[in-house]
Amino acid sequence: MKLILEPISKEIILKNYNNFFGTMIKAVVDIENEIVAIDAELHADLEALL
Repeated sequence: MKLILEPISKEIILKNYNNFFGTMIKAVVDIENEIVAIDAELHADLEALL
């Protein structure tokens, strides 16, 4: 799991954060704080990280 705090390219996301599923990367977004949690097996894990 990783928190993304700054803009990041699609290529970096696909290369570095595709560890659980071959065709899908799960992410949860905190709109108010402009933070994205990415790369976990469950969305609930990402939500807890935020």
